[in-house]
Amino acid sequence: MKSNKIIILFGAASMVMIITVAISASLFFSMKNKTEESIKFSEKINELSGKESHTASAASALRRENINIEKISKFFFKENEISVFIKKVEALGPQSGTRITIESLEKGFTEKTVPLLNFRIKAIGTFSEVSRLLVLLENFPGEIGWNTLRVVREDLEAGAVSRGGAPIWRAEAYLTILNFVNE
Repeated sequence: MKSNKIIILFGAASMVMIITVAISASLFFSMKNKTEESIKFSEKINELSGKESHTASAASALRRENINIEKISKFFFKENEISVFIKKVEALGPQSGTRITIESLEKGFTEKTVPLLNFRIKAIGTFSEVSRLLVLLENFPGEIGWNTLRVVREDLEAGAVSRGGAPIWRAEAYLTILNFVNE
């Protein structure tokens, strides 16, 4: 009888052990599968968050650069803004004390087909007024190329009226606006 009891206890202990090993093995493999799935899920999340952060940083950079683009584009003259540009140039006359006229205005292209705007101006005033106008033109916003500049003293016998005894000077300039944009 003792022998039967030992066999039954041994059998029961073996069954409990087999069941415990089976449960442990099934838990191990299910945890292994869950871990692999969570790793894949984590990689996808990292990939998406990386793309999202790149998109957010690109959008932020575009917003920052948009301000710079607007600042830079103020220095370009568009085809539909030629009249505004002409008024700005003509406003330099009273600012410098000269009488300024724009004699010609023509659009053109460089050798590399970059658009440009050529114009010829004539200004009359005292030497200091003409010099002030030339300084204002040189500091005018944008990129102005000076093709020719001629400053001559007007002959009083030819009808030039002196201002307070100061001789009258005439400046003729042929200029090119290199920051002109055709639109």
